[in-house]
Amino acid sequence: MTVRHLTERVELPLPGIGSASARVTVLERGRVRYVVRAPHVHGTFVVVPEHIANGPILPATVAVQFGDGIEPLGSFYREHRPDEPVVHGVRVHGWTGHLHPDDLPTGWFLGRYAAGLRNGIHHELTRGTERRTEAVILAILTHWRSLPDRRARIRTAAREKAAEYAEHEGNCATAAEAQAAELEQDRRAIRQRLCALAGILRRRPRAVQVPDPEPVQLQIEDPRRGPLGQITVREVAVNAEVAGSIVYEVTGARVSGRFTVGPNRYRPEPIPQGIWVAYGHASDRYFEDERAHAPVVNGVRLCGQWDRDTSDDITPTAPDTIGARVPSRGSAPYATERRTAAVVRALALHYLRRKDLPALRLAAAQANVPSLRADARRSLNEVKQQLAIEERNARRHRARERELLSLVPGSTREHLSAEAA
Repeated sequence: MTVRHLTERVELPLPGIGSASARVTVLERGRVRYVVRAPHVHGTFVVVPEHIANGPILPATVAVQFGDGIEPLGSFYREHRPDEPVVHGVRVHGWTGHLHPDDLPTGWFLGRYAAGLRNGIHHELTRGTERRTEAVILAILTHWRSLPDRRARIRTAAREKAAEYAEHEGNCATAAEAQAAELEQDRRAIRQRLCALAGILRRRPRAVQVPDPEPVQLQIEDPRRGPLGQITVREVAVNAEVAGSIVYEVTGARVSGRFTVGPNRYRPEPIPQGIWVAYGHASDRYFEDERAHAPVVNGVRLCGQWDRDTSDDITPTAPDTIGARVPSRGSAPYATERRTAAVVRALALHYLRRKDLPALRLAAAQANVPSLRADARRSLNEVKQQLAIEERNARRHRARERELLSLVPGSTREHLSAEAA
């Protein structure tokens, strides 16, 4: 190991104990070795500037290693270093770290990595050994912080892992930039959505047909059993409590009650394209389970609703299953579900054949604009805040990367800030 003598010998005051003599030597990688002789203490301590990932560009804290050598602190975790200090007859092994030389600790600070080592097993130090070791460390650090080339030692230590940490900061910056790019796309998409919603709100409402008092006969089918007969359907309300919806009064074999059919009000599309069927006469409450005039199928009163994202694939026999529930009891009996599904498919197709379907969908869309626009604005604010955070992180990591690269051997930069902006 390459060394040079800083001074032959110094005296280190130990308040309440006396003094210690030490031979001080500057080692590689910014480390300084103290070979100490004091009452009940003899051995080597090495001051190691702590250059840690995500920490200051130039180390702000130091560790004190027990024993000689320039290997990393954890290299001798279960074996002794050369010339480990012996304090009150106990060989002290390991190190203590996170010490601020300009703000030395006043309490107990050795930590869990300072211990005795016998046969590869760590043992706690006695309190007397700990107190005497801490006194020596404080004396060493008091001297170390007064060294005239202390900043040069710190800079030398920072160069050891500068390239590794610069790569880490570059990777962090790249990840933050990628996240910022995704957020920027999200921001643009939300703004386009807000523009689309504003355009829907500005469109002139179209006329819808008034309720047809004449009943209509609809055939209902089951994909397994075939035709189940006919139901009589009469329109009760059009575009009333729920925008874009039709309330149908249904009677037939083992079926009676009302169904509300309209665009899928639970989907976020500006112009809803799906289908929504509520069991009963729906009101303007968004979340509603039990409704007035709920249908009775096979003698079972139903509740809830059914919705589908698309409507192009609905046929008299598809989709095969459509859920039906009974208040406070869960799913309806199987036969009831099959007949309910047949009725719902017939009503959905009857609704989709209406000539004023575009007008009903527009009415539903315009009714949904206030809530959709509020959600979009809330999302836009969240995206903007996160985008600002990621852009700030990217700039910070890039600045730290540049600072660390300037420490890599061969750099011509001489003055470094203590930490990145």
